[in-house]
Amino acid sequence: MESFLRKHAIRIAITIAFVIVAWSIRAALFDPMSLGRHLLFSIPVIIVTQIIWTILSAVHRLLNRFLPFSRSIYARVILQVVIGIVLVYILRTIVFACLEQLPQFELSNLGRAMIATINNLVSLAVNMALISQHFTAVWKEGVVKAERLEREKVQLQYHQLKNQVDPHFLFNAFTSLDSLVKVNPDLASRFIGHLAKVYRYVLQNRDKEVVNLQTELDFLAHYIALLEIRFDKALVIDIRVHEAAREKGIAMVTLQMLIDNAVKHNEVHPGNPLHIHISEKDGYLEVTNNKQVRRQLAHSDKQGLEQLKSLYTFLSERPVIVKDETDTFTVALPLL
Repeated sequence: MESFLRKHAIRIAITIAFVIVAWSIRAALFDPMSLGRHLLFSIPVIIVTQIIWTILSAVHRLLNRFLPFSRSIYARVILQVVIGIVLVYILRTIVFACLEQLPQFELSNLGRAMIATINNLVSLAVNMALISQHFTAVWKEGVVKAERLEREKVQLQYHQLKNQVDPHFLFNAFTSLDSLVKVNPDLASRFIGHLAKVYRYVLQNRDKEVVNLQTELDFLAHYIALLEIRFDKALVIDIRVHEAAREKGIAMVTLQMLIDNAVKHNEVHPGNPLHIHISEKDGYLEVTNNKQVRRQLAHSDKQGLEQLKSLYTFLSERPVIVKDETDTFTVALPLL
């Protein structure tokens, strides 16, 4: 019932409006009537309004095929209104011709004019309602299409970002591995093991946008192990996340991106370690690092965080929060 009312709200509203208009005209121009007679006279108004709506809806659909609004909006509106008035005139003429066959039927010129006026107003109102519904539907379709295109654009940018991270990380990994093989074969073997698990995870989940946080943290443990082998005590990563939060979701490899971002933009030195803290607070996963900005910063187009923000606008109603403070830099991701 609720869906029916919502679907036909305009049709019902127009019907009620013309019942009230007809009631008011009868009360103003004719002798006083009882409530029962008013209700009785309202029945033909309701029936005629529904007949007009049905006929004009069919005309509207037919014109959508042969003269769409996109071809000529003014010609279409004028033609639809004129056809509506003509069809209502024909319908009214047929009804009057039938009623005049009844011996007790008698209707003054004023009454005929009143009925004609109401019929034409109904025709005009119905056509305006149908045209408005058409443009509302087109507008909604356009909004949905624009949102879909924007989402596809963001997804493409996100996948491009992931593809950019992989070669950059792979280059650093092989550089570190080359050194380890010569000086510490056992550590090199461990390094290869962690590297294999990192890329197995990436390959298995490459088509996913959102993964379980615990799954992401398991992957991150291998990634952190690679960084610790590479930087030793120059990099300290601390993870403190409640068990309940670990059941939430997160965009895939975002933690890797944020850690890479921190390493890329800050000095990582044993005498002045880079500290990265990952924690959960108020439904957000916060990644915070102390700021010790590199003097010679590698080229950055600064698009990574912006693409991450754009992605999360489709994944969550809550935004990604970035806090760039004097001593720390924090990115807070809403848990999904």
